[in-house]
Amino acid sequence: MQVRYRILNENSEITFCNLRNDEKDRLHEVVSESMRVGSGRAGTMSNGESRIYGFTSDRNFVASSQKFRTALTVIKDSSKSINDIVLASQQSINKSTSRLLHNLTSLNAHNIQEIYSLLPQEMLAKRTSGQVKLVEELVRKQMRDTALALLRIAKNNAAMKTEFAVFTKLFDKNPKLQKKSHNVHKVLMNVLYIFFADFTDKDVKVEVECDGIQTAYFDYESIHVALFQVIENAVKYVKPKTNLSVRIYESEDTIAMAFEMISLQIKSNEQKQIFDEGYSGTYSEKTGKSGSGIGLSRARDILELNSASINVNFDPDSQHNLLGVPYQTNKFLIKLPRKKTT
Repeated sequence: MQVRYRILNENSEITFCNLRNDEKDRLHEVVSESMRVGSGRAGTMSNGESRIYGFTSDRNFVASSQKFRTALTVIKDSSKSINDIVLASQQSINKSTSRLLHNLTSLNAHNIQEIYSLLPQEMLAKRTSGQVKLVEELVRKQMRDTALALLRIAKNNAAMKTEFAVFTKLFDKNPKLQKKSHNVHKVLMNVLYIFFADFTDKDVKVEVECDGIQTAYFDYESIHVALFQVIENAVKYVKPKTNLSVRIYESEDTIAMAFEMISLQIKSNEQKQIFDEGYSGTYSEKTGKSGSGIGLSRARDILELNSASINVNFDPDSQHNLLGVPYQTNKFLIKLPRKKTT
């Protein structure tokens, strides 16, 4: 870097700085566009919106005040674009952080609600002793409700883990992936069981077929997240009283997982768009089921980190309506690498 610089916005806030510590200590000495500071050269300029401080130890710039001023002018003229880029980046990071906090707060609230639906807070608060016995009695009286609540709590806890994993995997420039061979069926079932209660509530039968023992090469935690997003999407949009069929099989140099179901209609022009962040399908919005449009986007991005892929195919001839809602046969296909990729 021939010229190191600091940019301050109109509020005197630092928007960019790559100065060395010794240069930061001498900022107060810089009072003109070009001057000698120690063995180097420094200068400051302003365009009304930003103030720029520059330092250099490059021999050409140290020897020529004009060359240095020209370089600093280029930085000054680019400062608005730099400020805009930095601001957009900060907003993106803040948005991701806010989303994480919102989702974690919501999931935690759901867990608290599940517990207090079984064990009323006011009832426990009145007891200074004998709380364990009271809980035992309450659980015995409502065993089915307790089982369902525990399954929902387990799902919420898995969702929390997913939120943390997404944040660390997708927003880290160099995410730590521990790739190795995994039994695909076992990994799938570790996620799928979390949603059994949800499928039962919709009277959806889940069928899993695996052609022998299939292993693929990937990072377990991140693929767990991707599968969580895909299955959560299936729970939301699958037609009640139908089947979800999952088949695991070899496909050339990959292991494929095909999720086939009758679910909300996907229009032909949405085949790729549903994997874009922020996009919700036409009918998911019309039926009020659309979320923030990030589930399948996350799944795709995480799969790509593992040299894997996801796409959707559908049968337009299978389209039919139920109570005015259009459904069709949709197949989501995930392909995982069988072996280590370069």
